Amino acid sequence: ARAPAACLNFNCMLILLPVCRNLLSFMRGSCGCCRRTLRRQLDRNLSFHKLVAYMIALHTVIHIIAHLFNFERFMDCQLDEKGPLNAALSKVGNNGSYVNPIRTPRTNPTIMAFTTVAGLSGIAITLALILMITSSTEIIRRSYFEVFWYTHHLFVIFFAGLVIHGIGRIVRGQTESSLKQHNATYCKDKYAEWG
Repeated sequence: ARAPAACLNFNCMLILLPVCRNLLSFMRGSCGCCRRTLRRQLDRNLSFHKLVAYMIALHTVIHIIAHLFNFERFMDCQLDEKGPLNAALSKVGNNGSYVNPIRTPRTNPTIMAFTTVAGLSGIAITLALILMITSSTEIIRRSYFEVFWYTHHLFVIFFAGLVIHGIGRIVRGQTESSLKQHNATYCKDKYAEWG
C-alpha cells in the first residue's frame, strides 16, 4: 500500500498546479525566451489536470486493494493460520509497539474501517474522490455545470482527509528510534526463543 500511497501524494501535489490561474498567468508573462512553446504547453493545462486525475483514481484503487490484501494477511497471522512465527509476531507488542495492527481475532474489515482514524479518513477521501470523478464526466459537466462546480469543491475535504489519513499509523515503517528500541540483529540471531 505504500507505493501507490507515495504516487498518490505526488499526484495530489500536481493536480492543483494546472488549475491555478494566477500561476499560469505569471508563467505566461515571465517566460520571454521560449514564449510560443511554453504557451502551447500551458494551454493544455486541463488535459494535464485530467491525466493526473486518472492517475489518482488508478492509484486509489491499487491502494485500497493493497490494504485489503494486507488486512487479510494480518488477520490470518492473528488467527494462527500462517505458521507459528507469524502467530508469535502477531502477539508481540501489546504495549503499543506492535507488528500486527490487528490486535484481536474478533475483528473484521468493517470494524477497522469505521473505528480507526485511517479508516474513517480513507472512506471520506474515497467518497469525495468518487463524487468529483463522476461529476466531471463530460455529460454531467456540460449539462449540469453547477453539479460539477460544487462537487469539485470537495477537494477541501479530500486534501484535509489526506493529511489526516496518515495519522492512524496502521502501516508503519522502521525508523531510527524503533531500530534503537528493538535490536533487529538480536532478534534475527535468537529466533529459536520466539515461541
